[in-house]
Amino acid sequence: MSTPQPRYPIRNLAACMLPWTPDFELDVPRFEHHVQATLEDGYTCLYLMGTAGEGYAVGEERFRQIVDVFAALTVRDGLDPQIGVIGLSMEQIIHRIGLARDRGIRMFQIPMPCWGALDEQEALIFFRTVCGRFPDCLFLHYNLPRAKRIIRGAEYRRLAETVPNLVATKNSSTDYARTVDLLREAPELQHFLLEGNYALGCTVRKCSLICSYGALFPRTTWRFFEAGQNRDLPELFRIAKLFDDAETKLFAHCPRQMIDGSFDKMFVWLRDPAFSNRLLPPYIGLSDEESRRCREVFEEHFADID
Repeated sequence: MSTPQPRYPIRNLAACMLPWTPDFELDVPRFEHHVQATLEDGYTCLYLMGTAGEGYAVGEERFRQIVDVFAALTVRDGLDPQIGVIGLSMEQIIHRIGLARDRGIRMFQIPMPCWGALDEQEALIFFRTVCGRFPDCLFLHYNLPRAKRIIRGAEYRRLAETVPNLVATKNSSTDYARTVDLLREAPELQHFLLEGNYALGCTVRKCSLICSYGALFPRTTWRFFEAGQNRDLPELFRIAKLFDDAETKLFAHCPRQMIDGSFDKMFVWLRDPAFSNRLLPPYIGLSDEESRRCREVFEEHFADID
């Protein structure tokens, strides 16, 4: 029996960040510049407001403003923009999807509500209700531990059978067994993997990349993606090691726990010092001194990597 083709094509998916002014308003010109730079780096599939883009922290007015600016730049032929929609309630998630849909967005990243873990029956209700409300849209499930429960391959297969516009997943685990389970048990879905498990996943079959390092090493990230598609395993794992070395060296002086966006915004700031790496309160990113040290390490070890 042949393996079914995924419902969504293979992509190299780039995350866009949100720059804040000193009084924590959206820095619209710098945000527009950042999105345009991402497009100029060759990304046609890009998303906004996952954990890295602070979708968990914005209120309704700010959400609407951000989507307005992003949609104006990306809702056009040849591009595939996505919006991350994070909420404590299904009602809030549906409302925000509707706002973005009205502005032309047709692909959404959704995690499950995180106040209490959903069991399998509740998860089915969530996906059937949210995805079913918007039959002309496509959905990627952001499968992260903050939702209190990780979905495995067999459950994804059952969800895919009843939710036809659930087309993809995003998974960040570097556990090889879990990665293999996703790719083999739910082949109908396109699986977006971070750099560590993308390299592992490409040893099983072709899959998609959600790139953390695209802003820092745009061309190297494309070479990494293409090495995976071509099953050039020596090159694939060489670049995977480079990424791991970069993260280890850049943040060796930052032992405290920080929210995801702290690291992703640092990558943008290292290439574009005009881009603010501050986070929306109450979250605290890297201090000025920590940022300065990151730049010193970057200039010493990584500035010549494209």
